[in-house]
Amino acid sequence: MSSNNRIRKVGYLRIFSTFRPNFSITMSKRGASSTTERNKKRRKVTPSVESRDEVTCLVDNVAKELRKNADHKRSQPMKKYMRDQFEFFGLSSPLRRSVCKEFLQQKLNSEDVRRFATLLWEKSEREFQYFAVDYLAKNMDTSKEFEANMSCVEGLITTKSWWDTVDILASKIIGQLVKQHRVLGKAVMEDWINHENMWLRRTALLHQLSFKNDTDEEMLFRFCSSRAHEEEFFIRKAIGWALRQHAYTSSANVKKYLLKHKKELSSLSFKEAAKHLNL
Repeated sequence: MSSNNRIRKVGYLRIFSTFRPNFSITMSKRGASSTTERNKKRRKVTPSVESRDEVTCLVDNVAKELRKNADHKRSQPMKKYMRDQFEFFGLSSPLRRSVCKEFLQQKLNSEDVRRFATLLWEKSEREFQYFAVDYLAKNMDTSKEFEANMSCVEGLITTKSWWDTVDILASKIIGQLVKQHRVLGKAVMEDWINHENMWLRRTALLHQLSFKNDTDEEMLFRFCSSRAHEEEFFIRKAIGWALRQHAYTSSANVKKYLLKHKKELSSLSFKEAAKHLNL
């Protein structure tokens, strides 16, 4: 386990223990075991190994399909648009979704879904990360295994971070995790809004983008106010975006918030939030 994963695990145990005081890691009892019992335990490992091989093969098949459809004339402009941070095969979004369509239908267990996304994230070309996001949005079961899923997606958000992957992970994956595990999810967001990692703070601001009437308005306004002092462009933009999106559902309350906090908010945040409010 990497040092980053160990840090994340410790952080989650701290958060989860607040709401689940009886949470504990169950350890297998040691004792005398018959040869038959030991053999049964060994056989239980086999499916996991086979499953890992299946995931590796699936990654290889995705790679072959993406390489086969590479367009090197498009790859350099795409790389430049992303400030030369990532390599590209040069596939347009419609083409990428078309050639990877069959892979989206591949069903994996929850652990392998996370492993599949992580392996894709390790690849150099950005199309691998785009497909990983698409796959998680379709196949991650956000109704269970909250800790493992949240830890996995946090790792993706904080690795090869840029708005093109972070924003979708925030609104489609983290948002669903919080929605289906309100107490635990909100506790993590409370932690992230003050996190040293800017992309986690942005995620905390944006995770309710699709909530509409289910938006926790108090949390949204409080989060925006707590980060209003930041000069970071991506935070200021996120504040405006989150408020503008909520205004489609609750325009009166967003107007009231903007007028009350206009001096605190950056001009960018205010302008983005007020786009359709005639302020």
